[in-house]
Amino acid sequence: MKQVPYWWEAAPRDLSPDNQPLETNTDVVVIGGGYTGLSTALVLARAGVKVTLFEAGCLGEGASSRNGGMVGPSFHKLGIAGLKSVYGQEKTSEILKESLGFVDFLEDFIRTENIDADFQRVGRFRGALKPAHYDQMARQLEELARETGLKGHMVSAKDQAEETGSNKFCGGLVYSQDGGLHPGKYYDGFLEVVKHAGVHLHAFTPVEAIEKTPGGYKVQTIKGIVTAQNVAICTNGYTGKAFPEWRRRLLPIRSAMIATDEISSEMMDRLMPKRRMYGDSRRLVAYYRPSPDGKRILFGGRAASLKDRPEANKNLLRACMEEIYPELKSVGTSHVWSGRVAYTFDHTPHIGQQNGFFYAMGYCGSGVARSTYFGQRLGYKILGDTEKGRTAFDDMPMPTKVLYSGNPWFMPAVIMWHRFADRLGI
Repeated sequence: MKQVPYWWEAAPRDLSPDNQPLETNTDVVVIGGGYTGLSTALVLARAGVKVTLFEAGCLGEGASSRNGGMVGPSFHKLGIAGLKSVYGQEKTSEILKESLGFVDFLEDFIRTENIDADFQRVGRFRGALKPAHYDQMARQLEELARETGLKGHMVSAKDQAEETGSNKFCGGLVYSQDGGLHPGKYYDGFLEVVKHAGVHLHAFTPVEAIEKTPGGYKVQTIKGIVTAQNVAICTNGYTGKAFPEWRRRLLPIRSAMIATDEISSEMMDRLMPKRRMYGDSRRLVAYYRPSPDGKRILFGGRAASLKDRPEANKNLLRACMEEIYPELKSVGTSHVWSGRVAYTFDHTPHIGQQNGFFYAMGYCGSGVARSTYFGQRLGYKILGDTEKGRTAFDDMPMPTKVLYSGNPWFMPAVIMWHRFADRLGI
């Protein structure tokens, strides 16, 4: 069993040291080399701006090549009623409609940039674990269709064999607009586009401190100091201690995945007949899908702890997977891996400018399309293009909690409660 992402088989990470000389002056420093940072840097470079991007580790080593490769509108965790109670009807409508366009945006970006990412718009099936969950899904679909024009349909328990080989569900919901891609191949294709645009990329170059100056900023890295007019912080779940203002507003949570050994096409036809993306109605998110080549099942969910514990993660995810698909008990595990996602206290992604720094982060576990989109918008904000940079998520204060400094020590207990609630069907 390999303890690295399955995605790295087709898209291995480049671990060679960064020997490029460090520029002492640049227009914009982008911190973080994930999808957000690449997207921000690309917009700026194509506008003629000199951009220097710093990544603390290997380029693409973080969540960008560790995620499940599932893309959808990523509607707000609060739901329509929760959104309206916080933001009102008009703002809620803007948020939902903009979110619906995330997948269209990503598909157009991949096609326009000619990136080979195994992108397929196959839809997503979300299984209802209880009849009450099915009824709730039906109401949510009706609301979303009315508010946004979302396309989807309910699947009854008697018809669910057309969608899944699991007998665990009481029917479910199909989201027609969702899709999947190979995150590692997407990242590598994206990276080549950014390199061609002329962005100065520095891997294995963590930023240690940033100092404001009369003309901009001094960015201290392990390789030296770079001066810049603007700084964009795009670190999401990997936001370090050098950025305390954002660190105390993010909840880094570890998500884990496993890949099965190869299975027969006949088994795949039974378990995932339409090769969709999959999820269900439990509190503690689980997500699963066929590999892009259709030979394995990839299964993900919350990790066993905040630290990377491969064996514990494998056992936890296998137990969940085998509960849904008992037929997989006889199939081995080829890969196990984990990475960090970033939640926010208001369950909302955030973008904007604070204390002079530009930022985009907090994708709440749904970052593939969101981060690419937010990064592009952030690039336009830095350019001063208010029209192209505008989003429905502007002007949303990014909250924190008293005494919280970025260490989510309490999350294991919260996750344990949700696991317990799922077992009881609460």
